[in-house]
Amino acid sequence: MTVLGSRFAVPGLLASCLLASSGCLVLGLDRFYDELSLTFDGRLLGTWRNDDDDITVTIERSDWRAYRVKYEQTVEAGVLTAYLFRAGAQSFVDLTPQRGRDFGSFVIPAHAVVRIAVVDEELRVSPLSYDWFDVGLRDRSLPAVLEAVRAEREQILLSAGRKALEGWLSGRGADDPAFGPVMVFRRRSPP
Repeated sequence: MTVLGSRFAVPGLLASCLLASSGCLVLGLDRFYDELSLTFDGRLLGTWRNDDDDITVTIERSDWRAYRVKYEQTVEAGVLTAYLFRAGAQSFVDLTPQRGRDFGSFVIPAHAVVRIAVVDEELRVSPLSYDWFDVGLRDRSLPAVLEAVRAEREQILLSAGRKALEGWLSGRGADDPAFGPVMVFRRRSPP
């Protein structure tokens, strides 16, 4: 499935801040989890800060097992919906534009995934590595199951279905090069 030319409703936080990306994104057109893998961890709730990049993130409980993620940075602020899930031995968060808002017929709410861990009073976030996916797309070494394509704004889109995406994540190790550097947020306030 090719959707080149479509606009994707993913706030700039994902590109420049929370994901610690190189400026371009790796996005899924489908979610990265199934309902059985969803979990909820109250330790994520509260306000977190990354002083290096001047980002404050407040994570609140939302409907069902979702989180509401409010972020503020010098150049931007916004709200995302997040779902925590397990794939293999690791925890991940699937981030999408705020649930319940209609962005119009020509906007597809894409999904970004980050590996996440709470260690003491630190929130450690690691995005998919745009550079790793970019090289893999150019030299055709990415797993075919991901159905990766390059979009209009240089995003890399994974058009695989949910089962394929979750299955691929399950096989990733803790030091897998498919993930970028860890970004550390320190707790500023409890939930």
